[in-house]
Amino acid sequence: MNSDHIHKAFDNDLQQVRHKVILMAEMVCKELSDSIQAFAVRDQDQASDTVAADTLINASERIIDDQIIKSIVLHQPVASDCRQLIAALRIVKDLERIGDYATNIANHSITLDKLEITGEEQRVIDMGHAVITMIEEVIEAFSEQDAAKAKLVRQQDEQIDELFTKIFSDLLAINTGNAKLSSSCTHLSFIARSIERIGDHITDIAEEVLYTVEGKFPQDDRIKADKSAFVK
Repeated sequence: MNSDHIHKAFDNDLQQVRHKVILMAEMVCKELSDSIQAFAVRDQDQASDTVAADTLINASERIIDDQIIKSIVLHQPVASDCRQLIAALRIVKDLERIGDYATNIANHSITLDKLEITGEEQRVIDMGHAVITMIEEVIEAFSEQDAAKAKLVRQQDEQIDELFTKIFSDLLAINTGNAKLSSSCTHLSFIARSIERIGDHITDIAEEVLYTVEGKFPQDDRIKADKSAFVK
């Protein structure tokens, strides 16, 4: 088998992996969007459907993992070729975790449907919409291998952290002032935390795109504006 044929076979494998990663990312984006929508309109049926959808995302991760590992073993790629596969392997793990957090949001939404309103719900919904925009943009960055778009996504994580810190602080104050809203505040805090963690994983994906395109991770430390651990 000549080298041209080997390289063509690897290119075909790489394109298949990239295509499957994009499809998985689009499924995760839909799951996330559905979970935020279910929370926003208090739709228990939609929330339950979102939880069920996570099984397909988990299966997709396993399929892509297997294909990447087989491709590495078979073709033993070097330099940028290997970098693309390794980045894809890490990206699908981030996507799987985003799916898990979307499931958490849906599960807490089901419980919240039975509880009283705190007044912070809309801000959490707005935070959710912000991360939906982030994941849509990072899918584009990965699909187009666009470093500039990936950098823009990375910068947005600071805003998500700031939103979470403020919401968490306000929920603590509400909880302190009204014991009847304790359960509502607790479940809403879990939803806000899940959204914040989704932002982190989307940012990780953006950094993997930068690693793939530029051959290195960003040298500057990622700005973290989440100060919830210091809120008293």
